[in-house]
Amino acid sequence: MLHKVLWYLFSRLILLTLAVLLTMGITPIAWSQSALSPAWAIQVSINISSQPLAQALNEWAQQTRLELIVQPALVADKTAPALSGNMTPRQALDRLLAGSGLAATMDGSTVMIRTIAAAGTQQLPEMLVRAESLKQGTAEEGYRVSNISSVGPWGERSLRDTPYSMSVVPSDLIENINAQNMGQIFKMNPLTQEPGIAGFTGVPIVVIRGFSSANPVYDGIPMASLVGSAVSVIEIDRVEILSGTSGFLYGGGRVGGAVNYVTKNSTDIPLRRLTFGNYGGTQFYGHADIGGKFDDRGRFGYRANLLYQGGDTAIGEPVKQKVANIVLDGHLTDTLYADLKYTYNDYSREATQPFFYMRERTIIDTSKRYSPKWASNDVESHKAYTSLRWDPTKYFTLRSAFFYQHTEMRYDQMNINEQIDGTFTPRMANNSWEKHENYGGYIYLDTQFSTFAIDHKLTLGYSSTFYEYFMRDDGYASRSSTDSVLLSEFKNISEPAWGSIGNEPKLPVWVNRYNNILIGDNITFNDQWSAMIGFNYATMVNKAMGSYGDSSYEKSALTPTVSLLYKPIEDVTTYVSYMESLENGTVVGNTYANRGEVLPPLVSKQYEVGVKYDINPNLLLSTALFRIEKANQYSDLATPIPSYVQDGLQVHNGVELVLTGKVTDNLAIMGGGTLMDIGVEKSNNPAMEGKKPTNAASRMGKIYAEYALPWVPGLSLTGGIYYTGEKYADAANTDKIPSYTLYDIGARYTTRVLDKALTVRLNVINLTGKNYWQNANYLGVPRTVAFSVSTMF
Repeated sequence: MLHKVLWYLFSRLILLTLAVLLTMGITPIAWSQSALSPAWAIQVSINISSQPLAQALNEWAQQTRLELIVQPALVADKTAPALSGNMTPRQALDRLLAGSGLAATMDGSTVMIRTIAAAGTQQLPEMLVRAESLKQGTAEEGYRVSNISSVGPWGERSLRDTPYSMSVVPSDLIENINAQNMGQIFKMNPLTQEPGIAGFTGVPIVVIRGFSSANPVYDGIPMASLVGSAVSVIEIDRVEILSGTSGFLYGGGRVGGAVNYVTKNSTDIPLRRLTFGNYGGTQFYGHADIGGKFDDRGRFGYRANLLYQGGDTAIGEPVKQKVANIVLDGHLTDTLYADLKYTYNDYSREATQPFFYMRERTIIDTSKRYSPKWASNDVESHKAYTSLRWDPTKYFTLRSAFFYQHTEMRYDQMNINEQIDGTFTPRMANNSWEKHENYGGYIYLDTQFSTFAIDHKLTLGYSSTFYEYFMRDDGYASRSSTDSVLLSEFKNISEPAWGSIGNEPKLPVWVNRYNNILIGDNITFNDQWSAMIGFNYATMVNKAMGSYGDSSYEKSALTPTVSLLYKPIEDVTTYVSYMESLENGTVVGNTYANRGEVLPPLVSKQYEVGVKYDINPNLLLSTALFRIEKANQYSDLATPIPSYVQDGLQVHNGVELVLTGKVTDNLAIMGGGTLMDIGVEKSNNPAMEGKKPTNAASRMGKIYAEYALPWVPGLSLTGGIYYTGEKYADAANTDKIPSYTLYDIGARYTTRVLDKALTVRLNVINLTGKNYWQNANYLGVPRTVAFSVSTMF
């Protein structure tokens, strides 16, 4: 009950902040012509690179804090020039529109983009469009995204001018590769290893820079646990991948990086799309995507995504899934925006692939099923999200959001254990229905001001995330056998007699909580030099109770960040950055001399140098050098009684390169690679020094490409090559997981039928049928053929 009270108080805090601002005379209503006109004529600092006009207008609106009205069709296929320097919003907009056949006018509280009407020409109807909502990352742009939706408290900003290594996977790419889950996305991305998808919820544990990033981020809100965080591809607008430590940005954990799942909003123009397809095997599905605006001015919008999936996977695992995602958003006033999102996900899977525990890393046929159908899992999830943004003046912005997810799940699991003689024995487990609850939220206040000739954007804020796990005292049972079983016969094993389980009530057994108090300053010295400095006072809480024991951990620490950016020319940004990450310490157990001691949080440090270069408006090259020093904790092996200490160092040095966008008018690519030197530099066991950490590939090289055939309009050929280097399954580095290279091919054809857009997609995943290990326990994805047909209606 305490956490529910806290979240109630948190929501009231948002309303209280609004009330305080109202009493100061700052009212969230539309400005009059006289109130807004001065902002139209006052000089501001403008820094916009040459890029598609839609994206340039987005940056103009962000930098001037003015509302924009534009018909999306007017700005399609137009390019804006680069702008830099101090000028009025009017001057900047006139330069952006020069030669485009468009002009800007002011009407009350908004700026409108119109055609320069010739005699007898009829202008297109007007519609209110938030500049930041203009779609980015389309296939026509080579999946190049100019702005990220958020990066911790910094909020939305230019991807090129963000001093961290990042990659963005937009929804167009997710749809065009027929991705049924997030695994395909991370397999393709040059910053991430292909993950083993958590069979219970579909959320992957992503390895970035050699470290596991387990806890996801939803719409900028970090979650306190992976478990219970179900996600579906149909609700995702883009996946923003931060490569590197993120302590200041998102609080505790996430040493190697963070994954932000950005969900869909309403569309500015009416969307009516039906997709029918097959994810492989007999997994047929239907997906409806409907969006638009309720009113003529486009103030209030909606979006609905509905999915039904059923059938068997490529290896015969029966799957059923029902997803409903509903979005309502809009401008309550000219300065106040709010949205509300809800997602329901009902997922079940039978014959879920087993966990393998291998003594020798032999190759196993991934095209076969090894689990009986009773080894299944079921997940039912309800997820709600709401956010608010208020811009009472061009100098102040209030941003807040709240997230809640309730998940019920159960699973039966088959484990396959390899014996010394090379035979296999089964171990089976049954978990009855359990409950997981995730809460999260933030509130940030941005203030813009200048000190002499230096501009500041100061952000003050608070974020919190909470996870609670409920299970039954009689909710788990396991059975083992010492009888050897052929791999081909595991799928025929009968379900054990579990006895009476799942009758007791669900009780809380585990709690995670992370609280963050933040302050950050985005400082602009001039057109070339800028800096970002921040501090996060982070508190981490873990509590075990009931069948999980009785322990409690709570510690706080201050984690800083500092970045310096330099732009030698307009299209190039260089940066150096320092960031720390916090991980939980522990309460020392009774077998140690310092039993009962509460150890402080572990502090990991990252140093990074990077360059980002806009080769052309739709092609971005990014590269970074980094060093991460991760602290460890372990027994010091002292006699007669050891102590549990925080010592040792795991060091990851590396270089990353990412190239995304259109190389030519017909060729688009997303590629790059990661090269690392990783190892344990200090340990309580000298034999472990110099060893590589588990499940961390030192080398990756990946490229995905699309080529639009110029002699067949509408037809594009697609394909990818993805190399992942060897890694180790155990700390002693005796169990080596071999490297592997995967090949995908595909095609996409777009045309019009009965004056409606029609897109046909075909993808072959793992073309050669490569047998490989994703990690120590999961087999790789078999050859899979997926296809879909999308049409507007």
